[in-house]
Amino acid sequence: MTSNSKFLVILTGFLVGVFVFALIFLNQLGTGSAKREIKINGQVIIADYVADETSREKGLSGRDHLGFNEGMLFNFDQSANYGFWMKDMKFPIDIIWIHENKIVGFEENIDPQIGANSAELKVYYPGTPVERVLELSAGRAKILGAKIGDNVMILPFVRQFAAQN
Repeated sequence: MTSNSKFLVILTGFLVGVFVFALIFLNQLGTGSAKREIKINGQVIIADYVADETSREKGLSGRDHLGFNEGMLFNFDQSANYGFWMKDMKFPIDIIWIHENKIVGFEENIDPQIGANSAELKVYYPGTPVERVLELSAGRAKILGAKIGDNVMILPFVRQFAAQN
């Protein structure tokens, strides 16, 4: 095999790898299902990552549940006292308020207020401006042992592909 042929084989392999990676990455972003790995006190939560207004408005509404190690991470461009409500929620949740990658507050075991109209729904606000909000299944914040001042590590989520036999 000539050196030009070897180069073309290597280049083709590299380009195929880049293409496959790009398809996986863009598919994750394009469907609104980008995820982040959240670490609190050595425990991992895989969270849907929402950073646009439409996704933030929808939040967890309409879902039937969240898994034990699942959540939704809301990301905002700037710190503020963002309000959260339980519109169209079907299960109770915990909210963890995050500022500069530290926990600054909690709301635990929030009732979904099933059947309440929008005007009757309670709105929850952080005690201090935040730029991130993590929603978890009710009781998960306590199991995390999370407390004010704890560090929150937010990493890109990389899917692990298991070898199939």
